[in-house]
Formats: sequence, structure tokens, C-alpha cells
Amino acid sequence: MPLLIDDQPMGPSPKSVAEFIQRYPKFKESAIVLSSKPTKAVPPHGLLYVGQREMAVASPDDEIIQVLGTDDATTCHIVILRHTASSATGLAHFDGSGLANATQNLIGTVMSVTGGKQWGRLELTLAGGFKDDRGTSENLSVKILDCFNKNPAEVHLITACITDLNTRNEKGVPFPIIYGLATIIQTGEVFPAKFQDRGPDQPLRSARSFTGADEVLNVYDNRKKLLVVGPFNYSSMDEIDLLCRLPDPIIREHLSTSPAQEPKHFEASVRAALVQIRDFPDPLKSVFNGKGRHYKKEPDGKWSKVA
Repeated sequence: MPLLIDDQPMGPSPKSVAEFIQRYPKFKESAIVLSSKPTKAVPPHGLLYVGQREMAVASPDDEIIQVLGTDDATTCHIVILRHTASSATGLAHFDGSGLANATQNLIGTVMSVTGGKQWGRLELTLAGGFKDDRGTSENLSVKILDCFNKNPAEVHLITACITDLNTRNEKGVPFPIIYGLATIIQTGEVFPAKFQDRGPDQPLRSARSFTGADEVLNVYDNRKKLLVVGPFNYSSMDEIDLLCRLPDPIIREHLSTSPAQEPKHFEASVRAALVQIRDFPDPLKSVFNGKGRHYKKEPDGKWSKVA
């Protein structure tokens, strides 16, 4: 079953975002509604933060996690998939890697936590990207639409605040309107968001985006209610010592798909990931020792490592 819009199959996947908007102008309105909402600061309590090339799925039965969220999406896209009968919700941060498998895994994992409530429908929200000079965002928008359109699951596209529809101009320079989103699992509310806490092992998790596998990892164990990091591998980089010492302007200019649009903490995050790669080569041995790192959410919102 192709991707559904107003209960009708989308048909052939669009070749561009402009074609998509021309065929479905209604998404201009939904994009304005979403992007016009105020950006909220989400506290750590009840939050599961998802990073680049990660996904997570939770249900309202979960007493630990009430909110899923991600940010720092410039050319990346945020994908939220919700099952209407059970409110089971998945959120993913796609950078273009492993899209077909990630789409299938997201759909399958959401359906696995519906508690047998098969009578609802899957509703999809897409956001992210902007009119960048290289066309990186548009390429990703089109690929994501195509992956959902080719998936056999019946998915209803509700909101698409992507690329052209997520662009504002400042002195002639394009920027994304939405950098981050959060969704409240119980109600399905979606809103622009920023986060005070991004959870444990951020340098380790970010390192995978530079040299790791293409797989979009599920970082949450629904049954055990644990955040799971790894095990995964990444390779070292040539002249890693030199890369760790690069000045901030060089990091921004050469290690981003959109240097002018990156958030203020971009350089610090990249440097931390590079240091991780330098100090812990061969992470399957140096970090994981064959096992993932598991964390539970404490009442104060902090994550604590489980032995």
C-alpha cells in the first residue's frame, strides 16, 4: 500500500519537493501550523532524546518515558510515526543513511507495541531540511517520501514541514525554521523543541555518524525500559590527532553539510566526537567489551548506568 494522503494513495513518488507541494498544496498549511508554534524547552524528566541516525519507540503504558524528542536537524529530517488506537509512537532522526531498513524498523517497532490494538492507523509527521545550496535537504525529503511510499504498510501522511516548507531567509541566507521537535506520547501533540539534556554517551553516539555503519539504531528497549547504547563499531580517521586540534572555524566549514546554519554548540559536539574516536579506537573492545551500555531513567530525569 503506498503512502496515503487524505485516505488516497500518493501514487508515484515525487521527484522534487516542489512537485510534492504542487500535487498536495494542503501541506503548506500544516507546515505553517507546526512551524508557527513556539519552541519549548523540554526538561529531562520523562524525556527520551534521540540523536542523529537513531530512533526510539514508546507507548503510553510506559511510566518512564512520556516525551520523545530530537534537535540539531539542519539538512537532517525528523520522523514521527504514531498509531492512533494505541498511541504507540516512534521518533527517528534521519541523515540519509540506511533509510529503507530504518523505515521498515520504525514501522515494525511501533506496531509491536500497540498491545494488539490493530484497528488504529499509522500517522506520519515529517519535518526538517531547508533550501540549502547543495540540495542535500531536498534529496533527503524525496528519499524519505519514497521509502514510506514503497513500504507495504499503510501509513497516512499528516504533516510535512520539509525543505521548501521549512525555510526562512535572513539577509538572503536560508535557514531551517524547525531545528528540533518533541512529541508527547499520551496526547500525540508535536511541537518545536530544544533540550536541556541529551542523555548519556553523546560523544560516543555522535562518533558513529562520522565513521560508523549506516544503520539507524533503536536506542530504547521497550520491555526493560532502558536506554541502550551499542554495541557498535566505528573506524578511526586519518590524522585524527590533527582533526582534534582543528580550530572551530575549520570544523564548522569542513565537517558540516550546512556551516552557516549549525547551532552554536556544533563545534564542541564535533570535537567531543573526534576525541572519542581518538581516545577509544575499536570501540567494540575499548568501550563495549561485547556488550551494550544500558541506562535507566531516574525520578529526577537523569540517566544512571545499569551494571
